[in-house]
Amino acid sequence: MSDQNQYLKSSKLIATHYGEEYEHYYNAIVPPVFMNSLNVFESLDDYYDFDRRDKHKYCYGRVQNPTVRILEDKIGALEHGVGALAYASGMAAATAAVLTVCRTGSHVICVRNAYGPLKSFLSGYAKEHMDITVTYVDGDCPEEFEENITDRTDLIILESPSSVVFSLQDIRSVSELAKKVNAKVYIDNTYCTPIYQQPLDLGADIVMHTTSKYIGGHSDVIGGMLAVKDEELFKKLLENRELFGGIVGPMEAWLMIRGLRTMEVRVARHQETAMAVAEFLEGHPKVRKVNYPGLPSHPQYELMKRQQQGNTGLLSFEIDGSTKEAEEVASRLSIFKIGVSWGGFESLVFLPHARTGEDECKKLRGSQNIIRIHCGLEGTEDLIADLESALAY
Repeated sequence: MSDQNQYLKSSKLIATHYGEEYEHYYNAIVPPVFMNSLNVFESLDDYYDFDRRDKHKYCYGRVQNPTVRILEDKIGALEHGVGALAYASGMAAATAAVLTVCRTGSHVICVRNAYGPLKSFLSGYAKEHMDITVTYVDGDCPEEFEENITDRTDLIILESPSSVVFSLQDIRSVSELAKKVNAKVYIDNTYCTPIYQQPLDLGADIVMHTTSKYIGGHSDVIGGMLAVKDEELFKKLLENRELFGGIVGPMEAWLMIRGLRTMEVRVARHQETAMAVAEFLEGHPKVRKVNYPGLPSHPQYELMKRQQQGNTGLLSFEIDGSTKEAEEVASRLSIFKIGVSWGGFESLVFLPHARTGEDECKKLRGSQNIIRIHCGLEGTEDLIADLESALAY
């Protein structure tokens, strides 16, 4: 049997080889897609006694799958956790985390710029059916979290950097505060990927990835992932995934394994392009503000350097003009296509607050005319030329 520990030396080796025991599938360099819904056993005793954590024992596709297990082993190792679990979407992963950690009457502290559908789940379903209360904070300072912790606080939700104004939270400081009251810290690490940030090492308890973004990387798959550092929490999540039925399909898992092989190369190019684009926009006379954590002008640049090893391809900017003018800029772009997602090979543009009220925009610290762009792999010079042309009004 292959020695998997030899692949734990670097993220490159984990992404390309870890979890892939070639001798179990005829030494094929690419693992197969196990499309079966169930596995059979030699005896009833084998069935009743099998261990769900044994990577060589499988029962039913809602519980676990060999292709999915390879993906989970890779993400767990990349995030320096005890394990990871793959879900059918980022929201399936996020809600599983909330429902596993929280109880009836729990209090949750959540950063104001967290993913919108997750906030809707907290303020809607979780409040109505579980009497969960939520306090939203900007999250720039650890003191905000400390001031709002109560004896019912069970979960703190971070997203660092957030995906519209790209604000950061001090993961280590918030995690230290959470431990004092036995609360769990959950963080959306989709933007940074496990290549550029490892929140579990900074004290977080649960790391979530929308694997539709950089892990998949080709805009052809939907999925989510949770990685944790505590064995007991992992067991609870595993049990609940079986009950909730949210496991990702084997074909989607195989596509994510494929994406992982090139992720480190891709995110490096995304970062290189985004940095050049951010510098171009920062120097443009019609641009009022650029939000990109890699810029020295970012108000949390020093925090970024302490807890991240890099940035990726997503940024935003505000023009010196109206929302209508911002919409016209977006419509004049040619290479950048209008779309809500990001993290794939393609460049995208979106106005996330165009139809949001001014008061709400102020709370989110972004204007109605904020333009979010994802810098894809089409080439830096062509993307800058596209923006330059669109801003020539």
